[in-house]
Amino acid sequence: MNTTALLLPVLTAFLVPALSSPWLASLLRRRGVVDRPGERRSHARITPRGGGLGLGLGIVLGLLLMRFSGSVPATEFWVVLLLVLSLSGLGAMDDFLELGVGVRMLGQALIAAALLLWSGWVDELRLGATLVVSMPWLFTALAWVAILWLINLHNFMDGSDGLASMQAVWTGAAYAMLFWFEGHGVPALVALLLTAASAGFLIWNRPVARIFLGDSGSLLIGGLVAWLALQALLATSISLMLCILVSSLFVVDATLTLLARAARGERWYTPHRTHAYQTLLRLGWSHAQVLWAYLGVNLLVVLPATLAAQRWPSLDFVLGLGVVGLLAAGWWSIQSAANGER
Repeated sequence: MNTTALLLPVLTAFLVPALSSPWLASLLRRRGVVDRPGERRSHARITPRGGGLGLGLGIVLGLLLMRFSGSVPATEFWVVLLLVLSLSGLGAMDDFLELGVGVRMLGQALIAAALLLWSGWVDELRLGATLVVSMPWLFTALAWVAILWLINLHNFMDGSDGLASMQAVWTGAAYAMLFWFEGHGVPALVALLLTAASAGFLIWNRPVARIFLGDSGSLLIGGLVAWLALQALLATSISLMLCILVSSLFVVDATLTLLARAARGERWYTPHRTHAYQTLLRLGWSHAQVLWAYLGVNLLVVLPATLAAQRWPSLDFVLGLGVVGLLAAGWWSIQSAANGER
């Protein structure tokens, strides 16, 4: 695929949410599709939600252009297209109709199962570059759970201005780089579309956000990240630890928060303000400070570790554990600081 043919789909994916978000925000506000400030929310003014529709449209149009140019084979095109449409559609239904938890989870579970049916069994798992284990039934079941968790954790982490869209820019760029190093063009192109569309939306979602992703965006981002990770594990030498490393900032915050809430006997699916980023906001940080802090960790900690793990695969497990441990220590210190102020 030449540079010109690549530029048009990526530019389209960027421009669609960048140009449509103000109009979409006005439409959503008129329809009453808004998030209102409350005890369990981190924003201070009424803000339209559902901006993920523009992000999804940008990805779909970019994908269509890539298909027309012959850059994306028919099978991958239809899988990614249906994944985007189904998750964005499910999220939009929740944004507009406020679906119950059971309906949302059923929809996500069916989509995750369909994705695995297309992908096939996860016969073996590369925990690290030199550690490969084969347990098809168990790993396929765990892959289904992991897809569901990635979809949901991106939804949980979408609670501070620009945070989820910034993370999508980072994750897409990281996977595009890794797939390029591996010589796998199709998932690299999809990752670039995710990066471009998220960057276009970030213009309007950065602090102070004028429009929120809503479930139509956060579920879509989580689903695409899950698809990219699945492609990495099934078709490349990229290990599970390297996939965890790429998304480690969100995975650690969301997973430790979930475990802490479960230990306290709380319902994991109910709204709350106890993620590390939400705790920082309660401690007096601004949304911009939280965004820059998370971006800084990605650039100064996660990126060097990812590059090192790609360059020296035998170290990926140690590097991944080191970063996860460092982030876990950061999560604990933030929660401890909040507990000390009570």
